[in-house]
Amino acid sequence: MKSRFSLAAAILACLALPAATQAQQAKTRITVMTFQSQGEKGAGAKAADELRKRLSDEFDSRDAYILPTKDVTNTLEQSGFSPTDPLAANDEKQLANLLRADEYVTGTITKTPTGQYTVTPKLVLSRDNTVWQALPPATAGKIGDAMKPVANEVKQAMSQLDNEASCVSKARGNDLAGALAAARAATKDYPNAEMSRLCEANIFYAQYAKATTHADSVRYADSALVVTQQIAQIDPASTAALRMQAELYKVRGDSAQSRAALINLIRADPTNDRLIAQVINDLAASGHAQDAVPLVKELLQRSPGDPQTMRTAFLVYLAANDFQDAVAQGPELIRADTAAADSTYFVRMAAAYVNLNQTPQALQMLQQGVQKYPSNGSLLLAYASALRKAGQGQQAADVLKRAVAANPNNPQALLLLADTYAQANQLDSVAAVLSRGAAMPGADKSTFAQYALGQGSNAFKAANASKKREDYQTAIRLLQTSDQISPSVDAKFLIGASAFSIAQSAAQDASSSKSCSLAQLAESSLSQAAAGLQAGTTDDKYKAPATQYLQYIPQLRAPISAEVKRFCK
Repeated sequence: MKSRFSLAAAILACLALPAATQAQQAKTRITVMTFQSQGEKGAGAKAADELRKRLSDEFDSRDAYILPTKDVTNTLEQSGFSPTDPLAANDEKQLANLLRADEYVTGTITKTPTGQYTVTPKLVLSRDNTVWQALPPATAGKIGDAMKPVANEVKQAMSQLDNEASCVSKARGNDLAGALAAARAATKDYPNAEMSRLCEANIFYAQYAKATTHADSVRYADSALVVTQQIAQIDPASTAALRMQAELYKVRGDSAQSRAALINLIRADPTNDRLIAQVINDLAASGHAQDAVPLVKELLQRSPGDPQTMRTAFLVYLAANDFQDAVAQGPELIRADTAAADSTYFVRMAAAYVNLNQTPQALQMLQQGVQKYPSNGSLLLAYASALRKAGQGQQAADVLKRAVAANPNNPQALLLLADTYAQANQLDSVAAVLSRGAAMPGADKSTFAQYALGQGSNAFKAANASKKREDYQTAIRLLQTSDQISPSVDAKFLIGASAFSIAQSAAQDASSSKSCSLAQLAESSLSQAAAGLQAGTTDDKYKAPATQYLQYIPQLRAPISAEVKRFCK
């Protein structure tokens, strides 16, 4: 099915339409779309043709001009569409506008196992295809017989249109009392009026949206809900009413009804990707994605093998943490639609396997993904994360390098690469990666500085346990990286404390080994310690320990200076 009209061809087709006298004189123009058909190929086109004939008999030509089948067919064919195939909702609207129709009738026709035809029609406004009138279903042994009551119902439903238009016009002019009066007058002429009720509901909903107090919000929400509930009795598939209800029930504090409205939205419009994403996100945010699982299973049974439905099911299973069904549905989706195997598919499938504790399958899935999308930074990052969790640090580092090469300014990739080097104790590489990340345009330097500070603090604790000079030196390298990226008292104090320990240790070893280099290390470390510890006294958190350290520095300075003179002649 095509997604949109060839506009130039369609306009030419419209210009070619005969300007019949009755068409010019009629109060309104109506067209009929090819119905969606189930159970019999071609039944939708036959249903449309039969309804056009019935409507022509039902209406006086001065009241309504029914666009003939040949005009609709010519427009469709010159636009590259088959007149026997149903159109998507937006294409129906475009066709109606190009044909200069004010309203159009569309719907479904199903041939039952008993050979009967059941028609489910609706009358739609061409100016806004979210405004429609659901018409009662009709069943008969012949398509033409089923269309007779439909044509009669279309005529009755159109009795609300003048009042509906008046309601919309007055509401735009802020004559709300007049608009409500027009909407309610329509229901007197046609008790099942859905279009005019929608105008009334929209008025209350707009007032609710503008309300400045909670009391007013609840009051207008209650008024809107009353009307949308009336609409739901007429048409349970009214997406406009259901959207309002999903929001308005929240105001009433009825989260269960709000979720029910969201689920009914998917049921009413199961091919609307944007809507499905919104509903899934809303349910997931409220912790009730599981509520959508029975619905998608119902949709799968109704439309087995349909890629769109399968994709919806896949996303719902993931949002509901139903990972077993997700990993079963994923491959079925790809078999039905190979284009669905985009980079996010591999990440989602891998995440599902991880949650099922099936790490080898997750790694295999991500490996397939990076083979297909070798330069996708997000996919490479996910693969590297999985390798790290599997204890494959070197492989993770290699993949992270590719991720950084694919997107040099990805802070997450750089931090993960730094952490991978940290786990491998390649601390010089950690410092280099963090410095690189902090130098990126627009980088959040505090993130990199805090990571380096955390790693330096851990290294300081490890050095206190081992008492090894090289461990204190490692801590200093990381802490200096942090302080260079974003200066902090925390880093300076820990550098000072580490340097003090190095000075003590180097001085002791210099004395026994008579080593000039160790004596010089002790001297330089003591100066480094004094600077860092002095900075620590400016923060209450470090003031006491810093002061205590500083008391010992004069006691060490003289003997260390003596060692330097004695051993470095």
